[in-house]
Amino acid sequence: KTMDNLSKTAVVSIEALKAADDEALTGAGVDMAGFDSVMFVVGALEGEALNFSIKVQQDVVSNFATAADLAGTATAFSTTVGAKGLAVVEVRQPAKRYVRAVITAPNAGAATPTFCVAIKYNGRTLPQTNSGELHTTPAEGTA
Repeated sequence: KTMDNLSKTAVVSIEALKAADDEALTGAGVDMAGFDSVMFVVGALEGEALNFSIKVQQDVVSNFATAADLAGTATAFSTTVGAKGLAVVEVRQPAKRYVRAVITAPNAGAATPTFCVAIKYNGRTLPQTNSGELHTTPAEGTA
């Protein structure tokens, strides 16, 4: 039987969450053992016209001592005074066990809240465990 809810078929983790200014953000990275794919969702809050970027790196060791960029993964996203910025980069079947996103935050007038969430999926073992709940066709009322 196929599992039809994301919370049982994927693992979600926060890779970066910081008020960033003129720096590169990286998280602990993602261990892909037992998984086929990962999606990095990255964003920044509005308030200033800024250009951010994300790229993905891989390595054979978890400390990323010899991290190498993955070709074609560089993606730009922007914020404006009134609009948040968002980008998604997805990697399927990386050649090495560990992958991470590198988010480059530009020089800003004020540090900009920036985040990156990793979603590992296509796991070989199900179900997966995440913190949260599944609600199927919930009734309206007090949450």
